[in-house]
Amino acid sequence: MEDRKKKQMFLQMQFSLLLLSCALIPDMTSLVSSFFEVPSLDIPVLLCHIIGIVGSGMALYTFYTADKSLSRPYLAVVGIGLVLAVLSLFMDMPIWSDIISIVLLMIAFFMGKGCLQMNWNNIGTQGAYIILLSILLRLYDGIGDSFVHGILAFVGVIMFWIGLGKLRLVMDAEGTVAISRLKTALILNLIAIIFGWIPLLGSIVAGILLIIAFILEFIGYGAMKRSAAVGEEGRIGAGRLRTSMIILLVGTIISIIPLLGTTVSAFISLVGLVLVYQGWRGIFFGVDKD
Repeated sequence: MEDRKKKQMFLQMQFSLLLLSCALIPDMTSLVSSFFEVPSLDIPVLLCHIIGIVGSGMALYTFYTADKSLSRPYLAVVGIGLVLAVLSLFMDMPIWSDIISIVLLMIAFFMGKGCLQMNWNNIGTQGAYIILLSILLRLYDGIGDSFVHGILAFVGVIMFWIGLGKLRLVMDAEGTVAISRLKTALILNLIAIIFGWIPLLGSIVAGILLIIAFILEFIGYGAMKRSAAVGEEGRIGAGRLRTSMIILLVGTIISIIPLLGTTVSAFISLVGLVLVYQGWRGIFFGVDKD
């Protein structure tokens, strides 16, 4: 498998495993429903569940067909995790089955870089990779509905900060401006997450802070579009990230609407998540000099 294709599949594999794990995390509705044996259906989460299975399954198949000597322990761990995830999709599986699947998928996630023989020395690509995963954790908080997702969003903020620090080291002047804007937006996101834990008024303040953060991110990605350091592919990726910011801003506003607002916002977050993945993947390859 040629190097670029291998990196593409690796990013798809890791992103899909993390997405699937997030989708499998039980929320309070699922726990209550399972206790009273009342079925519940969350379409955005279901779509993430399916996308995670298909994305990781396709990547695993690509790696296996390219290298039949792929690590057997890795194949076993990710295979069993995916089988349990598929069963959870079509059958009424107990909560503990989903938890086992999450554990196996996360083990496979951390085994991935070594077992799939991925290694890059460019600090810029390291930063873009960390950011790609951190964005998933942050945005999924708008799709999932559990305290765990909120904690993961907080972890995503920290990862994003670390990734930006690494990416800044390979940026030119415009890129440095972009990183500064994104870091400011990140601080606002962090404050918004904290306010989000406060009932009523906290949610309103958090929403306002998130809107301001989105605007700053939009400006930051505009500066990145002008950066030569990310290459043509990275500039296209930055453009997609700007588009995703508009979509996510609309989603944030819609989420304020009672009843259907939260569900519609979750769908919008899912669309934004796809664009963000494409955008940061473009930046990843734009700064990849290996």
